[in-house]
Amino acid sequence: MRFGLLGTLTAHDGTADCRIRGPKARTLLAVLLLNANRPVSLDRLTDALWGEHAPATAEASLRNLVARLRRSLADEDGKRLSATPSGYQLAVSEHELDTLQFESAIRRARAAHEADDLPAVLAETAAALGLWRGEPLADLPEAAADGAVREQWRESRLQALEWRFDAELRQGRPHALVPELTRLVGEHPLREAFHAQLMRALHLTGDRARALAVHQRLRAALAEELGVEPGSAVQEAHRQVLAEHPAAPVPDPAAATADRPRPSQLPAPASHFVGRQEQLDALRRTLLVDSDRPAVAVVSGMAGIGKSALAVRCADALRPDFPDGQLFLNLRGATPGLTPLSAHAALTALLHGLGTPPGKVPADADSAAALLRTTLTGTRTLLVLDDAADAAQVRPLLPAGPGCAVLVTSRSPMHTLDRTLHLRLDPLSEHDSIALVERTAGRATVDRSVVAIEQADLARLVRLCGRLPLALRIAGARLATRRTLPVRGLVGRLEEHEDRLDELELDDLSIRQSLALTYDSLRASTRRPDLRAADALAAIGAIDLPDYSAPLLAAVLRITPAQAGAALDRLVEVALLDEPRPDRYSPHDLVRDYARELVPDPDERVRHVRAALGWYLSLASRVAHGIAPGSQRVRQLPPVDDADRLDGDAALAAGDAEFGNLSTLVERVAAAPWATAAEVSLPVRTMAPYLWLRRRPETFRLNELVQHLALRDGDREALSYALADMAHVHFVTGRSLEGIELVDQCLPLVDDPERRRSLLANRGLLLSNLGRTEEAVTCLEEALALAVRAGDLRGEATTLSALGNLVEAEDPHRAIAHHRRSVEAGRLSGFGDAVCAGLTNIGFAHLRLNDPATALHYFDRATASPEWVGAWHVVLENRRGRAEALRHLGRLEEALDLVHELLRDTAVLEDAFATGRIEHTHGLVLRDLGRHAEARAAWRAALAGLGPSGHTAVAELRELLATG
Repeated sequence: MRFGLLGTLTAHDGTADCRIRGPKARTLLAVLLLNANRPVSLDRLTDALWGEHAPATAEASLRNLVARLRRSLADEDGKRLSATPSGYQLAVSEHELDTLQFESAIRRARAAHEADDLPAVLAETAAALGLWRGEPLADLPEAAADGAVREQWRESRLQALEWRFDAELRQGRPHALVPELTRLVGEHPLREAFHAQLMRALHLTGDRARALAVHQRLRAALAEELGVEPGSAVQEAHRQVLAEHPAAPVPDPAAATADRPRPSQLPAPASHFVGRQEQLDALRRTLLVDSDRPAVAVVSGMAGIGKSALAVRCADALRPDFPDGQLFLNLRGATPGLTPLSAHAALTALLHGLGTPPGKVPADADSAAALLRTTLTGTRTLLVLDDAADAAQVRPLLPAGPGCAVLVTSRSPMHTLDRTLHLRLDPLSEHDSIALVERTAGRATVDRSVVAIEQADLARLVRLCGRLPLALRIAGARLATRRTLPVRGLVGRLEEHEDRLDELELDDLSIRQSLALTYDSLRASTRRPDLRAADALAAIGAIDLPDYSAPLLAAVLRITPAQAGAALDRLVEVALLDEPRPDRYSPHDLVRDYARELVPDPDERVRHVRAALGWYLSLASRVAHGIAPGSQRVRQLPPVDDADRLDGDAALAAGDAEFGNLSTLVERVAAAPWATAAEVSLPVRTMAPYLWLRRRPETFRLNELVQHLALRDGDREALSYALADMAHVHFVTGRSLEGIELVDQCLPLVDDPERRRSLLANRGLLLSNLGRTEEAVTCLEEALALAVRAGDLRGEATTLSALGNLVEAEDPHRAIAHHRRSVEAGRLSGFGDAVCAGLTNIGFAHLRLNDPATALHYFDRATASPEWVGAWHVVLENRRGRAEALRHLGRLEEALDLVHELLRDTAVLEDAFATGRIEHTHGLVLRDLGRHAEARAAWRAALAGLGPSGHTAVAELRELLATG
């Protein structure tokens, strides 16, 4: 993670900018960063966010902002942004925050200045000044920042400039300083150090008159503003200028090399270039840094990402800084129809550009490289090496001494080049992408009225182009070619991914051809890692998932995970894949389109997909066993070897990492003409324990797919599992009537006693929610009898819990007896959910007995129990019961705080039914506090969430709203 305060506020996760939406969230992050690694009190945060007009709900709003900020920073567990007794604290290391890096570099620069170590002064001031992007926190209100700290940073920057200028002057390089110092004395008319340094620089370049004029203006300004004379440094500089025998002017390096050829080979910058300012700034800092070695920067990225355009734009702006010339050479690393330049051919071209006659170029590459280094020694020359194949092609072309700079573009990152800036380009932002299409299409107008009409279509267009500059240029050119073609028309063509690459071809521009060059080079290689990388890209196109891992590709390609990992890494190196997270790989959308074309044989595609489905089925079985060990037998899942078993945490982590892929794969298989209900049903029901625990909304949709195939194939088993799991979704979301209908369809299909027991128990729970008590008791007693006969303690625990809940209203003591038996059965079977749910249910029964103190005791026992597992529905009911107990005990503020926490949690889950249950309690607490209008609002919200479910609480809510 990287944070920036020296300019506009920025947060970057290493792959993309973190979206910190809204001024209050940005202000919160700024204040926490300004106090990085220190607690910030609630009062300080509230004052920064609202000033003197903080609302009564400020503390709750602050908690919401903290939760939003954690999500934006991918810090849901609160390890980075943690709560403290007095407020909040943000943990940030030095390398993650630009102000900490800036202050550290300033300290090192000060030490170097005091030690008179001029090279170190130049290096450290360059490091500090390179971090400065403008006025600190320029996009936030003054309340977000400590004015004294901002002033300290400004002063440190000016001090670093003074140290740098002093070192440059003492090393005899005054010419380049004159323009910058002239600007600075204008911005700081009373800062004597800059005036003294400008006088010295002008004097050293022989411009004595201007140096004296600078002194005269400063003296007049100081007299007028402050009534004082210039200090000793300015007076000394003045004496040197007036000396009868001044030092001889330092010759201008440009004049010293006037007799040398000055190549100017750079192509014209692209007329439609947009964005990339941060990258341009980074390249400029790197290529202009003073060092004892040449500066080298590598710009890498996928085909069409705009590497060459960026390099040429950067180099063109640097022409004045490299007065001895600018060389440009296309190394043809990925040029259609051409082989990459050999080292000798590249050296010959560069030497010719520097004026070496054709007959004077040595015949061998090593001698030619030595001549190139000799020719460049003592010059300030910029080399742009475009489209390099690899580091081995570039290494012989590098200068040896200081003064020169090399800018390389390549699809490979070339990390083996030492002391090099490695800059990997991402797609453009949406804003810059739209600007590029507008300019290329020629549709931007002065008043932007025409473009404004098509803004939504343009946004969709650039997303379909993957925000890839080459694709955007082609799309813009198509719009320019057909002036009457609306943007929406081109969007419609690009939405068909089978034809997208055909649409993104025009004249000599082609996305497909650019990508094919890299793939074909891998396929033609004799290296096994390259050949496996080509196979991996083809498999990626065949199975077509959101992202990929080495174990998955190993199973599909029948190679080892290490070999698959090396293949994926190779695809990253040649910019055909990205690695957005460790060990997770994904292609750009247009690479994905290209990869889909690489396996035209339908039988081979099916083999790849079935191999992927088999690997995911094995993984899902391991996840199910880790989350719910009994599910292997109950749901007839594939066995899991002891060596492959996962514990609960590892199983959840694996499910979180792979569920999106497995869900996508199941949907794709279900739509295939060759798919059967059996091969789709098995992975879906294997995922069920994970889906239930994580309350994934896709559960119903996946089982609907199985239901459709099962009805088509006449597969009773697959149909029964799909209906039962869909009924479970209805149960947890409060749609009890729909759930009963599905259970009733399922029961005739099931003969297995254990599954029938589960279905009958679920039917009883659904009936109880609807207030159909007698029917519910009949179902649950039948289910209990089946569980007892089978010795199924887990089933017995679940059914006893349901029976206890059912009789609680009429006979709380009987309910407690059922729940105690449920707890005992849960403990004997190691079923932690049943233990915790049973203790929680005993708490609710004591509320019925008007004994809130005992109820609170049982709610606390449930969470303190060693069996506490934290299943969502158990957590929700336990905390809701605790709030009810606190309400009955008169501890209303505590109850209200707890209810507010629960509402935030259910809002994150977007669970309307759970939110309705909590809003019911919320209203009761508010009523007891005398806040009747707010209570009625809460009950209306509860009715909105529970109304469609037919839950028994609906009648109570309507009565509460009627009576208040």
